[in-house]
Amino acid sequence: MPKFIMRRVGSLLIALTATCGFGQTLPTETSTLFSGSGNCVLCHSGGTGTLTTQAGRDISPPKLWRSTLMAHAAKDPLWQAKIAAEVKEHPELQTIIEDKCTTCHAPLGRTLAIFDGMNFYSLVAALQDPLSLDGVSCTLCHQIQNIDSGGASSFSGGYIILNLRQIYGPYPSPLANPMSNQVGFTPVFSEHIQKSELCATCHTLFTPFIDNQGNIGGYFPEQTPYLEWRNSVYPDSGRSCQSCHMPQVNESMRISLRPPAMAPLRSPISEHEFVGGNILLPQIFIAFPQDLSSSAPPAQWDSTLRKTRTLLKNRTARLTLEEILPGDTLQLTVRVENLTGHKFPTGFPSRLAWLHLRIDKPNGETFFESGKWAENGDIIGVDPELEPHHQIITDPNRVQIYQSVMQDVDNKPTYTLLRGASYAKDNRLPPSGFQNPTADIAVIGGASDDPDFNRFADGAQGSGSDRIIYRVPVPDPSLDLHVTVDLCYQTLSSPFAQDLLSYSNEPVTRFAEYYKQVDRTPAIVQSVSALVQATGIRSTSSLEKTHGLFQNYPNPFNSSTSIHFDLKNADTIQLHVYDLSGKNVRTIFSGYCSAGTKQMSWNGTDAENRPVPSGIYWICFVSSKNQKAIRVLLLR
Repeated sequence: MPKFIMRRVGSLLIALTATCGFGQTLPTETSTLFSGSGNCVLCHSGGTGTLTTQAGRDISPPKLWRSTLMAHAAKDPLWQAKIAAEVKEHPELQTIIEDKCTTCHAPLGRTLAIFDGMNFYSLVAALQDPLSLDGVSCTLCHQIQNIDSGGASSFSGGYIILNLRQIYGPYPSPLANPMSNQVGFTPVFSEHIQKSELCATCHTLFTPFIDNQGNIGGYFPEQTPYLEWRNSVYPDSGRSCQSCHMPQVNESMRISLRPPAMAPLRSPISEHEFVGGNILLPQIFIAFPQDLSSSAPPAQWDSTLRKTRTLLKNRTARLTLEEILPGDTLQLTVRVENLTGHKFPTGFPSRLAWLHLRIDKPNGETFFESGKWAENGDIIGVDPELEPHHQIITDPNRVQIYQSVMQDVDNKPTYTLLRGASYAKDNRLPPSGFQNPTADIAVIGGASDDPDFNRFADGAQGSGSDRIIYRVPVPDPSLDLHVTVDLCYQTLSSPFAQDLLSYSNEPVTRFAEYYKQVDRTPAIVQSVSALVQATGIRSTSSLEKTHGLFQNYPNPFNSSTSIHFDLKNADTIQLHVYDLSGKNVRTIFSGYCSAGTKQMSWNGTDAENRPVPSGIYWICFVSSKNQKAIRVLLLR
């Protein structure tokens, strides 16, 4: 379709899009190669029999996608701040930095600029272009060609967009005329749209690094989840990136409102949730929607944040207290197993996970704690330069941290991406089946020599897990002890944040204001506990596989906290609050519950609705057959 007709259609859709009830308006601008996501809303919205489940849930792509980080890739304040910091560190490389970063964060604008003959694309240009601000949107991903998919040339934003005006989709024999007539694109079936190789174009990223003379010294594997996935059991089992990040609904429905009588039924439907492990940025977009020109209202961001926390809880890792040996020295063996198809934590080297182990006496006094964190999210007691990998921990100031830490050409830890020549440490938990990795995805540091890291009992690689042993002298072996282990996770580690915030320019200052006003406490991915008694060990961490209890949020809390639990089948359950003396402070719920995910809350009051004092409390979930408890902290 000629460009002037496309623009006329785009302007027509502005009024139509505004009636869709999604909140903020999506862009309807068009270009030679692309069309704004607002133009997709006209047909691909939820309605009777269209992209709506039998339970009435709207799963239309624009509805789910618009509150994702993909939709806000160019508006991401952390990304903008990091670019500003890197440019300030190396102003002579501003053109290279901004062009490389906009390739995947502002792909519609940057791709068109290169198509039109420009040599590079700037951040200023991206922030002034409505299509660039549409982030990683519909007509980008659905136009990527199946050329060298999974090959080196496709990595680092090496996707190929041709001026064919074809939209690739997962369904054979698409109805072409409605889309062609409305927006000038022709739908075409192609299997590659559902394969991990599509995601690998941007999520496999090699960036240049600079030596001490300011010269490019080579390329650094900044993000490699696709390569990690390829070296796991996931490809052979048929599980792709989309399997986890675009869950399927196995119901038949129309995927287009137009034409209502002719649109065929399709199944399954992939939900465009694109949820990962980033719990920081959704909070920022919820708190500052107008400042950041959010494309989604806070309520939809809140849904994305809940889905993110659920994914972290249910599909990220499994934590087990494998062995407890009481005595004068209490020995605990903790096993952490990666449940993802890539390393955990994933991707960008700002993320980290760690084990928080706490041992309490009967009176609630803590006499050993490894991995405690401060209010600002700092892990207490760790080596400020680089905490090593541990096989055995006997000192509370030693913490098992799973992370990747960059180092420069002088082998000094760095948080500047352009100085990251290699990794000083990479003991992130590998996926199941991870064997004989190449240099780009290798285990680096003490974990490479740890016989319990990614090893089975016979020493073979590929367990996708780690065992860590804690040995703790006990002040009185006759005491009953309560042991709690948490697997904690942060999107932005404190050292990475401190380095970024040390730069003084507008994007960094702006991000700092957002960062300081949101919750920076870690997410609790998994938590297990046990009561070690003088007469034996009573575990309180095992919950029937059909049920799940999640850590409350927020925690610590002041006025109210939410408790989520999941029932795979209907059951009679109880939810109680106990103080450290074992007194039942309040019963939140007692009765019959249908299957599904439930949310309840506690406002910090007792059975008489009187405020209880600050302190640690236990929320206990009891089903007809089993129980589980989580520790919560109330701060007045």
